[in-house]
Amino acid sequence: MKLGFCTMGYLDYTTLEEAVRRIGRAGYEAIDFWAYSPHLGPDLYPGKKERQAVRQLVEQCGLTTVALSINGGGLALHHNFSHSATYVRNFTVRHYFDCIALARDIGCPMTNMISGHMVYGTSREQAWEWNRTCMTAVMRRAKEEGLTVVLHTLTPSESRVIVTLDDALQMMREIGEPNLKVMIDTADQNITDPNLSDAVRKAGKNLAYVHTNDNSGIGQGDVHLPPGRGSIDWRMFFRALKEIGYDGTVTAQVHAGHPVDMDSWLYETRDYLDRVMREAGVRP
Repeated sequence: MKLGFCTMGYLDYTTLEEAVRRIGRAGYEAIDFWAYSPHLGPDLYPGKKERQAVRQLVEQCGLTTVALSINGGGLALHHNFSHSATYVRNFTVRHYFDCIALARDIGCPMTNMISGHMVYGTSREQAWEWNRTCMTAVMRRAKEEGLTVVLHTLTPSESRVIVTLDDALQMMREIGEPNLKVMIDTADQNITDPNLSDAVRKAGKNLAYVHTNDNSGIGQGDVHLPPGRGSIDWRMFFRALKEIGYDGTVTAQVHAGHPVDMDSWLYETRDYLDRVMREAGVRP
């Protein structure tokens, strides 16, 4: 099982290139790009030359690009499949198309997909239908490019559409594309599906990606602390991953809404996860 780190943590602190170098120097094996300004947005790296340079830098740093994390939920008000305005939903679909092209150009095999939030006057049934329509269009484009897409849940404070793992699995089945899977983001699941062991078993063969981060399991969510600082039982979590035969990458996605020493979090997270994964027998 490879260990990765998401560039989201460095969004406020360094350029994209410097973030890649620090993640590589820290000994991680994989990198997850947060696809948003001022880092790697499709509008910020519009040409193939710039994208090729990112791909080469990743290789030079001894890393493998594992995923492109597309901004969504409460952090991306204008990227929203659940919005009642048609132009917002269409804009969101076009943004996902652009991110799929970006992923292709930097050699990234996978992107996430997020439902977004409902606005006043919209029923959940209507929002679900809009999501299914928009997400199906995204999946057709992703299939053309040979990319896997994973459904990412949100906490109730961010959405009432795809919130639980059951919601994600239901949408996956309704769309019915073989390259559509689900992911677990432990900070979200610790609030919406706190029995993480059974959440892993429920996802089973449809679990294609994992974000690791910690919180207390209560509150409004969007708290992404380094693993070991919250209430998650990480040894049990990794044992459950081993039980279902998950052999994909485990990526740390930590960030805070206030200044922190992100280098400290980078190394703290690496040391903690490496030790716990070895104890669980999922890392040599």
